[in-house]
Amino acid sequence: MLAVVFTDELATGVVPSGAPELLSAFDLTPARAAGWTLFAYQVLGALLEPPLLAMAHGRRERPMRVAGLAVLALTTLAAALAPSYWLLLAALMLYGPASGVGVNLAQAALVSANPERSEAVLARWTFLGYAGDLLAPAAVALSVALGFGWRGALFAVGLVALAQAVAASRVTGGAEHGPGEDEETEAPLREALRAALRCRPLLAWSAVTVLCGLLDELLVGFGAIWMTERLGADATERAAILSAWVVGGLLGSALLERFASRFRPSTLLAVSGLGCAVAYSVWLMLASTWVTSALMLGLTGMFSAAHYPLLRARAFAAMPDRPHIVLATGSLLGSLDMTLPLLIGVVADGPGIFAAMLMLLAQPVGVALSAVAARRSERR
Repeated sequence: MLAVVFTDELATGVVPSGAPELLSAFDLTPARAAGWTLFAYQVLGALLEPPLLAMAHGRRERPMRVAGLAVLALTTLAAALAPSYWLLLAALMLYGPASGVGVNLAQAALVSANPERSEAVLARWTFLGYAGDLLAPAAVALSVALGFGWRGALFAVGLVALAQAVAASRVTGGAEHGPGEDEETEAPLREALRAALRCRPLLAWSAVTVLCGLLDELLVGFGAIWMTERLGADATERAAILSAWVVGGLLGSALLERFASRFRPSTLLAVSGLGCAVAYSVWLMLASTWVTSALMLGLTGMFSAAHYPLLRARAFAAMPDRPHIVLATGSLLGSLDMTLPLLIGVVADGPGIFAAMLMLLAQPVGVALSAVAARRSERR
């Protein structure tokens, strides 16, 4: 099930990477080719994921996970074959909730099967996500070189996703539930949401996890503008710098998986938060060449790669017996991700791009502060 995150990141990376080809294929503006396609991935998922994930427990979990992965595959294939831009957007909109259900339930199943190694499991999950991010542009480039364009790359990813969905359907489920457990797992959705609201640690960890969206796509988008203004970096230099960030993320994920069991979560949160804050600040304020910029952003990626696995593991630990509620809460609060680009964009258009880039420091600072809460819970 770990491989589904790799395929998911490939699918969501191929379309943005193929934005120049979309311009000519559908006679689009840049805003439609890049901005609206990314928005389409998110909008329907933000509405449907929380209730669907809240219901995905007990006997429903496995069929909903398989169905999510199957629809993910089918919508990817539909997007690859879409004859018009509007049908492409429709396929991407359906992809959003399918990915949210299938991929998130696969993650929860992995964590539930290895609760004592949740940080290491999620570190490997993050590693495969970074690998998908790294290979998506290469997949588009190879497909274009072979004459298949962006459609060929997306179609190939859809076939891989379909194979994963078939494999997931053939895996037998967990132990059968007894009558008493059936009654508990069939609790109404309203009760599930009440349980989440009563669990303050779950709400707190899920809220901090939302910050992990800052040093991700937002760093790429606004960072490209910043590097052009500060360094005068051309497209090749920007690609090299951002590739260093991804490679740093791969290294950080691998290190976390190896050493997560040797240190307390509070220690890992403090080190990764403070290390990321220092590296990012140096990159933002002192890096004056593309070489030093690549080095410091690579270090930023190495430290920031630990943030999501550590925070997500704490959220699962807050309610270990009800992972569907953890997923639903995370999805509900995660919908705030849609407002972050707008907020950062307003700052960039007003005070300026430097002020916007400073706002991204909220992620490592928030992670470092969360280490205090983790330390307190460890002492209890």
